[in-house]
Amino acid sequence: MDVRGRWWNGVWGRLARRDVWLTREIRWRVVARAGDSETGRILRWEFDTEAEARAMVARLLRGGSGRWREQTVDAAAAPPPAAQAAGRGSEPVSNRQAIDEGGGNP
Repeated sequence: MDVRGRWWNGVWGRLARRDVWLTREIRWRVVARAGDSETGRILRWEFDTEAEARAMVARLLRGGSGRWREQTVDAAAAPPPAAQAAGRGSEPVSNRQAIDEGGGNP
């Protein structure tokens, strides 16, 4: 997996923190986490093109609170693995459809 971008809303804390990753394997994937790494909800979308994926990233950043900042790609940690949400309603990701692995919307 190649991490192409990572953003953080600059807010610490279990409830207010937001993270967004843009990755590429075969298809483009956007992963958004609302909350911390222990209890946060994880949403995933897959796209055929980089433009579609970046449009979703822009939408997520516009809708979030805090002062969003892009993290350097060299220091960008990989997004949470799908297995992290096992037992919490994880399902296969379909094109341009969000899979909420923790319940509700971000």
